[in-house]
Parts: sequence; C-alpha cells; structure tokens
Amino acid sequence: MNKQFADDLRQDLAGGLAAEWAEMYALDAVSEEERATLEDYISAASPETREAFNARVRSTRETLAQAYATQEDEPPADLFARIVANLPAEEVSSPASPVTGAGDELAARRSARRTQSPAGRWLLAAAAAVVVAVGGVTVAQNLQPSSIQEQVLQAGDVQREQIAIGDTGTAELAFSESRDAAVVTLDDVPAPPEGKVYQMWRLPADGASPESLGTMTGEDVAHTELEIEGIRTYSGLAITVEPEGGSETPTLPIVAQIPFDA
Repeated sequence: MNKQFADDLRQDLAGGLAAEWAEMYALDAVSEEERATLEDYISAASPETREAFNARVRSTRETLAQAYATQEDEPPADLFARIVANLPAEEVSSPASPVTGAGDELAARRSARRTQSPAGRWLLAAAAAVVVAVGGVTVAQNLQPSSIQEQVLQAGDVQREQIAIGDTGTAELAFSESRDAAVVTLDDVPAPPEGKVYQMWRLPADGASPESLGTMTGEDVAHTELEIEGIRTYSGLAITVEPEGGSETPTLPIVAQIPFDA
C-alpha cells in the first residue's frame, strides 16, 4: 500500500469521510489492502454511511459504463502525464494578518476551498483523462475534491452550536477537530451602526492577543458562510463592532463569542 495514500485513507476513515474514496474504489484505483480496509470499514458502518458510499460507487460505475458504451476511442499515450503536468500546485496559506488587509483575507475565506490531497489530485487527473477519452461525459463532476464545508459537515466528530446575535441574528457553528476546521454561517445579523463594521477575531487558547480575521459589512452578515482552517490552537471566535477599516485590538463589548467546545 502506498504510504501516502494509506495515511490519507486512515485520516479520512477516522474523520468519517469514507465516501470520499468511493470513486477510487469504483475505478479500482486502490490496492487490495486499501480495498479490504474500505470494505471492512463500510461493512461495520451505519446504514446511512453504507448507503452514501454505495450510491457514489454505483453512480461512478454507471457513468463510466454509459460513457464507454458511446465512445471507445483510445486516449493518446501521454494524455495522463500531460493532465498531471497541468494540475495546479498546492497552495500554502499564510498566517492571518492582525490589522491592515484583514478584510481581504476574510473575503477570501468566504470562498476558500481546501488544498487537494494527493488522492484528490490523482482523482481529478483520472477524471479528466476519462472525460477526454470518452468525449466529454460528466464523470469529472463526481470526482471533484470536497470543500472545507463538506469536510467539516461530513466529519464523524463534527460538533454544532447556534449563537444568538442581537434580536434577529444567528451564528451557526460547525467544527471538526479531525479536519482542523470550522464553518460559521451568519444569518439575519443586524447591520452595524453607520460608519462601523463588524470585525471577527480568532482567540488563541493560550490567552495570547486575539488575531483579526477581517471585517464585515451589514450586507456580509445578512447571510454569509465562513470557512476557517487551523482551529486546533484556538478556543473560539469573537465578533466586535469597530470603526470602518477595523482595529488592531478588539473594542469591548464583544457582540458575540463562538467557542470551539459546543
């Protein structure tokens, strides 16, 4: 068993993400040992987990069967190598900026997606090869790597909490220690006073100074989903009202505090 794939498999199974391996299983892109590990896990899993896994296996096999029934052209010998060469490089996230430019970072987090795992990059390349080989069928749609939000919500250790903000607003938290990430959904939060913005802070568990994740306008907090990675060394999040442009340190009182211990 490839050690890197083996580590990925163990981590995903521990996080309740067996379904992420369904396409590789269906494509016979796993070793005998990995196949046995997956089958043992699925056989002992809940009915919901088994059905989710088996449904994705069926969907992949049906799509491939339909595709090859309509188009059997052989791909060029160097196709796979060319696809792999054109895959995007891994992104390395930088630490949160405590002050200026934090708003841009928070905006980026709203639409951020996780860096692809080795298995995810292999699957994307394999899917692209199949699409080119069989004339543009939709196999690749089923093989895209999942977002941070999907990872967190599907994790076996996901925890949830809902915090009231003002008279009408809510902050819904979902976080997973195994995925080292959280998703915060803000809904119907009252707009800040004129000339003010909300600012979100990450709270270090060791009591160090809060770290700014950026600012949010009234439009942002009417409904927004924030994907936040690297939560293991933090106790939670806090939201304050600050002057436009944000502040270097939180201005009390705190509007809402969202702990990572639901």
